Amino acid sequence: MRIDIGTFYFIKDEFFDVVNDKELMQNNENGIKRPCYYCFRSKENSKIIWFIPISTKIEKYKKIYDNKIQKQVKLGKKPSIDTIVFGYVANTYSTFLIQNMFPVTEKYIENQYI
Repeated sequence: MRIDIGTFYFIKDEFFDVVNDKELMQNNENGIKRPCYYCFRSKENSKIIWFIPISTKIEKYKKIYDNKIQKQVKLGKKPSIDTIVFGYVANTYSTFLIQNMFPVTEKYIENQYI
């Protein structure tokens, strides 16, 4: 399968069964398949593709983002958050959860989203 850099993909359920990591965002939520993941290839190993979960739960992650900012301000630091990024995916305001990214190989990629 050709993997295009900067494209969104779905991951096979099999990946989550094999990895069996409760900390990973699950592939299904309330019976609905997770929307998609933004991906890019590792510079060190081209067989590894990094997947960043995308969420439309803006309010939830905005609170987490704001709490991280406040924590840094209290510590006297200049606030800088690079683990949660907000932007548009297919004209929908979304959250890129860089803090939750994980590696995958092509074997576990189901299909392209957009």
